[in-house]
Amino acid sequence: MKSPSGAALVTADAVALLAFVGVGMRSHQIDAIAEVAARNVVPLAVTWAMVSVVAGTYRRRDLASLLATWAIAVPLGLLARTWWVGSPRSGRIAVFLGVGMVFTLVFLMLGRGVAAAITRTRPVWRERATAQ
Repeated sequence: MKSPSGAALVTADAVALLAFVGVGMRSHQIDAIAEVAARNVVPLAVTWAMVSVVAGTYRRRDLASLLATWAIAVPLGLLARTWWVGSPRSGRIAVFLGVGMVFTLVFLMLGRGVAAAITRTRPVWRERATAQ
């Protein structure tokens, strides 16, 4: 069984990251107006795109490249968003990063699982175990 295509994984990751931002905005009762949505999505999307190119996330399509991209892009994106928006501040940044890291990983893994189920392919977390 092969892994999902790069296009399927790009779509799954994009939907997962957008869902993360949407849920975050909703949980803080922020209306989804375009400007507010953009300033929450753009930093994360840009850092994700840049790091995924360098890490080969959609070329390699394995768990290691996904985790490398996540571990670098998400904190950079969340910190860029914090700088742009001006919040959270002080000790709340650590909480923001912690929550953001956990929930983006949950959303990404769910998205990758759904992509594998829809395309009837092997989930990314099983790729290396079966390849060895």
